[in-house]
Amino acid sequence: MAEPAKYAWIEPQRLAVAERPGGGGRTHRRERRESEMAWWRAQGVEAVVSGMRTRHGLVEYALDGFRIAWRPLRDPAQGPQELAELVAAVEAQLELGSGAVLVHVDYANEWLAAVDAALRLSSGRASTAEEALTQAAADGLPVGPLAEGLLTGTAEDVTEAAGAV
Repeated sequence: MAEPAKYAWIEPQRLAVAERPGGGGRTHRRERRESEMAWWRAQGVEAVVSGMRTRHGLVEYALDGFRIAWRPLRDPAQGPQELAELVAAVEAQLELGSGAVLVHVDYANEWLAAVDAALRLSSGRASTAEEALTQAAADGLPVGPLAEGLLTGTAEDVTEAAGAV
């Protein structure tokens, strides 16, 4: 079992965000994923909500006995809507009342910071977008114009910020 390098508990033992177990993109390693998922299971995680653009890993999570949901965050212009759908999927998993929920995207980037902040807002752990983003930054996640736009901006703001990143 290996503890993941990049993760944060939003609600300890109940809700966490992380980069993709096993690493993102070309750095992904199956053995690392298996080891990290064993660690997550030991922490009480029973459900995985993926915000990745692809379905990578979902079959393996299901075969390992995790409940899964996929709500891809694909397009900055559609990001605020997609983020709301992901938050709703997380809330549905939490309502089942069984075990912790892990939410991941490919990398610990501004998308993950926006997910962290959106979950803090929806759970009442932050009362404003600014406070939620500050907490995401305190979790070690990069907060910049894209994360801010995904949480507070219009589609035009997000598209502009995505071009600047």
